[in-house]
Amino acid sequence: MIDEDRVEGAVEYLRDTAKQYGQAKGRASYMEANLRRVKSLEMVSKSGGVGEREAAAYASEAYKDAMEQLENSVAEVETIKALREAASYTIEVWRSQNSTRRQGNI
Repeated sequence: MIDEDRVEGAVEYLRDTAKQYGQAKGRASYMEANLRRVKSLEMVSKSGGVGEREAAAYASEAYKDAMEQLENSVAEVETIKALREAASYTIEVWRSQNSTRRQGNI
């Protein structure tokens, strides 16, 4: 059985992480755009044909760093999202248990 303190904690977590989740989502979106920007900047700074410049851009340290930043941003978003979903499920299970209890089945 899920007690009311646990449900209260889940509700508080959802409330307290709303802004954090939004900010993390915004950072991840920015990082996706930044990855394209870094590729473009790297391509402009290289010489050769388009294919050669693109390959050099993908192989660059700046592109690798941008990819790592994107990976970290997406991981942060997905972690917060999963924890928020778990908190929501806790609340839903508690609601279901209370409904069943009120009907006299527990």
